[in-house]
Order: sequence, then C-alpha cells, then structure tokens
Amino acid sequence: MRLEIYLTRRLSTNPALVGWGLLFIVFWAIIGAFVESASLPPHLPNEAYEFYTSSWYGVLILLSFSSIGVSLMYSVAYHTGSIPYLLRSSKMKALDYILGLTISGVVTSLIYSLILLALVDLFFSYHFGFQISPANLPLILISGIFAGIFFTSFSLFLQLLVIKYLGFNLATNQIVSFVPLILGYAFGFASLYTNLGNLVYGSPFADMEYLLVEGYYGHQIHLRALDSVTASSSGDLFSVGIGSMTLVVWIALLFSISLLIFNRMYYRNIYESKTV
Repeated sequence: MRLEIYLTRRLSTNPALVGWGLLFIVFWAIIGAFVESASLPPHLPNEAYEFYTSSWYGVLILLSFSSIGVSLMYSVAYHTGSIPYLLRSSKMKALDYILGLTISGVVTSLIYSLILLALVDLFFSYHFGFQISPANLPLILISGIFAGIFFTSFSLFLQLLVIKYLGFNLATNQIVSFVPLILGYAFGFASLYTNLGNLVYGSPFADMEYLLVEGYYGHQIHLRALDSVTASSSGDLFSVGIGSMTLVVWIALLFSISLLIFNRMYYRNIYESKTV
C-alpha cells in the first residue's frame, strides 16, 4: 500500500499538474461562465443554460484528465530506469506497479473532478442566476473512475511503446508525452460541435466527455450533442451502456498490451536521458 500512497501523493501534488490540470482549467471555467456565455441568445429556457453548463463541465474535466495523462507519462518514463531492476531483484511484480499507478491516476482524477464540479456549479449558477447543480452524481463519479483508469492505461501503453521500440530520448519523450493533451483538446471540442454520429462510440475521449455531460445534465443527450437542446431534434441518442462498454474494452486492451511490454523491459540507466 505504501507504493500506492507514494505515487498518489507525488502525482496529485505535482506543481506542474496542479498548475495545468487544475488552476488553468479553473481559468477556463471562469471564461466559460462569464465570457463565452455572452454569446448565448437572451431569454433561453433554463434547460439550455443547464446543457451549456454541462457541456463545459465535460470539456473541462476531459482537459484536466488529459493533463493528468501527461504527468503519468512523465512518471512512467522516469520509473523505467529502476522498475525493471526491482522486478528482477525484489518481490514486486509488474502488476503491482501498474496497480499502484492506476490507483494514483484514479484518486487524482476524482479529486480534481470534484473540485472542478464544485467550481463549475458555483460559477455558472452565479452567472445565470439560478442553481445549476449536477443531476446524476453517481454517473459523474463512475465516469470519473473510468476516465482515470483509461488515461492511466493509455499513458502507460504509449510511454512503454515508445521506450521499448524507440528507446529513451528526452526530446522524443517530451513530444510524445503531450499526446494525451493534444487528443483531449481535439476530441473535447470536436465531439460537441461536429456531427460524429456513431463514431462517438469508437473514441474513448468522446465517450468520457459524453458520459460526464450526461451525468451533469441529467437527461439523455444526442450523438450530435448540440441537438440535445432543440425540441424538434429526432437524432439518435447517446447510449451510456455502449459508451461505458467501449471504455472497458479500450482499458482492457491497453492494459493487456502494457503488461506484455512491461514484462519485457530491460534495465536502463536513468542517466541515458541526459545529454552533454
């Protein structure tokens, strides 16, 4: 249990992550509540403001979790200097490390998501003049857990793949580490403002966002999310069950491949990453 506590403490209090994964996202929440909301037509029904708030919550949490994914990739990169040695000379197994990393990712994700949940509720409710609280907190919590597990599995898979087949290079590592954040920004806005149709289910990033939006909104949303606030819309509805199962499949696949790669890792001197 000491490994899990250590990894969780290091991840959740990482200054860079606190800055980019929490404080910067709070800044975006303020922009969404008090600046971007000026573009909304006046005298809309309350449901429209509720969906607007919910969609912002989904985007903000996805971006925050993407930042956590970046920090996890850096952690894995530097741990690979000692983990292979520990796997061969101690009782620790690859699964122990992966479990510890997963717990740290999930706990940090839940902490950040709950802080942002309270702030989104506060900012948007204050601006629109009525209470806009999350409607389905259990779905939000479950989605947060799924998202934390996914970003851990994705970050672990991507970093191990790079180190195993490209070697540890500081420049390459810095570029690849931002892939979760890039994909988070890309899918965070594209899935809400474009019509992806059933392709939403193929993207774990879009699935996470839709689950979070529906959890806050409390009503079923359409695959073309903006149709959710138009009374005349007859488009297909997003299925929470299919979205959740898609995430489970992605998580299982990424963890399985990561475990195979991890067991084939060789001891690497951490000073390999240093350049003269």
